[in-house]
Amino acid sequence: MDFYAVKFMATSNLTGETYIGYLFGKKAQSPYFNVLLLNKSQMKEIDLPDISKDYLEFKSDIDLLYYQLSRKKENDSLQQFRAYFYSTLRKMNFEIIGTKIFLAIEENDTYVLKSILADILKEWAGETNIKLIAQKFDYKDLTWVSAVKEKGEKGFEEYFNRQDVKDAIEVYPIIDPVEGYPIFKLDIGEPIIVLLVDNTEKAKKPKSIIEGRIISKELIPSSDYIFLKIDLGNNNIGKTIVHNDLKVSIDQSKLQLLRQSQEKLEDDENEKIIGDIYEQMKNNKNSYEYRKIGSLDFLLISGFSVIAILLIILIAIILGAV
Repeated sequence: MDFYAVKFMATSNLTGETYIGYLFGKKAQSPYFNVLLLNKSQMKEIDLPDISKDYLEFKSDIDLLYYQLSRKKENDSLQQFRAYFYSTLRKMNFEIIGTKIFLAIEENDTYVLKSILADILKEWAGETNIKLIAQKFDYKDLTWVSAVKEKGEKGFEEYFNRQDVKDAIEVYPIIDPVEGYPIFKLDIGEPIIVLLVDNTEKAKKPKSIIEGRIISKELIPSSDYIFLKIDLGNNNIGKTIVHNDLKVSIDQSKLQLLRQSQEKLEDDENEKIIGDIYEQMKNNKNSYEYRKIGSLDFLLISGFSVIAILLIILIAIILGAV
């Protein structure tokens, strides 16, 4: 188990409000979360997300509903409750609460999980009735979620067996749900930290961690997954399929330097192009001026030639008359 997810729904005996959301993270790290507060009237109008869904589907439902509700001006209590949830986690110490949740799920201790959530909600909601479902994840579960296979969805294997990646190494990006960088924002050529997988054993086991660079990104049609090809160095290519909502571990300082360098190169290239255009315009202008001078010289020479001929004729006439 590398990560945990907790999907929960709670009802306040004091206020009648309903709280629904998720917590996601790993041991000794601040949980990543999103939460909704719904009053009784809202409960009649809204279809609640189903906590029995797979975590990524449930997360998507919660995030979408939060976005829709937060756009309503009269719904200030939603932001206030989310701020309360965050400040309570901070008072409890992010890393400590993350470790407690991780250990409780690792030991399948639902009672401890409910107790932790009750403590988080207590100051706002008083006593609560809580329903929750916890999920355990390994790195591979978050790159190619087991639920996809269990549903019998086809098509993903076609990407792994494509001719251009047939001999590529399967890798798992290192997931960092709190401090990580959204994978869909990474561009071609940018760094990503991955875990190499040993495909020779029946049970695939991680071998080593390496920093690679993204060669290509392909959004898999009719899905929320991205197919990545990664340069691992030494002529090795990696391949993986990841959910586009995931945050992955990267060297952000290196990414920033890389992007600054790329911007500088683009600026230098733009300056070079502008300089080349200026030089070309200047050369064209000089050439035009040269052509104008040449034409003037021609006219002068022609004029002098005509005058000279007229003078000769005139002198001949005068001499003849004498």
